[in-house]
Amino acid sequence: MEQFINRIQCGDAINELMQLPDNSVDLVVTSPPYYKQRTYNGNTSGLGQEPTAEKYINVLLDTFEEVLRVVKPTGSIVYNMGDKYQNSSLQLLPYRFAISVCENYTVRLVNSITWVKRNPTPRQFGRRLVSSTEPFFHFTLGPDYYYDRDSFLPNSNNGTKRNRPTPKLGAKYRQLIEDSDLDNSSKSKAHAALDDVIQEVHDGHIFSFRMKIRGIHAEAFGGQNGGRRTQMIRNGFTIIKINGKGLKRDVIESPVESLPGNNHTAIFPLNVIRELIRLLSPPDALVLDPYIGSGTTAIAALSENRNFFGIDIDPIYCSSAKSRISAWQRAVS
Repeated sequence: MEQFINRIQCGDAINELMQLPDNSVDLVVTSPPYYKQRTYNGNTSGLGQEPTAEKYINVLLDTFEEVLRVVKPTGSIVYNMGDKYQNSSLQLLPYRFAISVCENYTVRLVNSITWVKRNPTPRQFGRRLVSSTEPFFHFTLGPDYYYDRDSFLPNSNNGTKRNRPTPKLGAKYRQLIEDSDLDNSSKSKAHAALDDVIQEVHDGHIFSFRMKIRGIHAEAFGGQNGGRRTQMIRNGFTIIKINGKGLKRDVIESPVESLPGNNHTAIFPLNVIRELIRLLSPPDALVLDPYIGSGTTAIAALSENRNFFGIDIDPIYCSSAKSRISAWQRAVS
């Protein structure tokens, strides 16, 4: 495996992937050339220039099959793709690709993570809105994939803000208990349960809570014995505890990046790739990008104390990516 550690190999993705051993890669993060969006160094016959969208997806699937072979059972595969308008109609190519993967291979589609571009291309369309998002599809081979949830967007609460509890906490529920048609015994139990959960908030054991009361709130559907619906029937109320961890949403906001002097026309957002690498791979993992392009996946892997192996068919991109990696290594040494 040493010949694949922190190297970029210039060649066809499938041919180069065939050199990798089975189950040798911890994480794949990649962005294939977009369909008929741009030519790469004037190449009008490579990936992305197929005559039909169906042919483009089939070519991607051929490479994906090799990717599946080299990924460990605990690994993950992340594909970022852009869409395409034809005859003024959006083709939904990323989603057609994701559906084809799920139909043809035994994989799980864990998330479609939305990259929100803070600085989309400033175009003005008279009869449609500017496209400013792209999906990152997270596939796994099974349920036992590496996942470090706490490392993902660690400085963002993603919409969950912790406030100091006030003396009024739970007051509205006390009034609703009294306004309900519960008997006196059930009301006493509801007040006692409310006292307990309020104390848990004050003690910092939970972040917050919600209370549902029979006859006041709609009953939950489904559930088993001990579930919310059963508690509503048996006790006349149920309490939903919210833990203290911020929500981790399937959205990442980041600007589109450009590199002065770099000839690649579609550059990964470095910060987004670093977030995904922390989330989906352990330290010292091997991160693969079969369409390495400008080398962003390599820089992101090294920044997070992982190793990389990159492939690109274009010698100009291979050379440019190697130069970028060398410059980054000199800068941090």
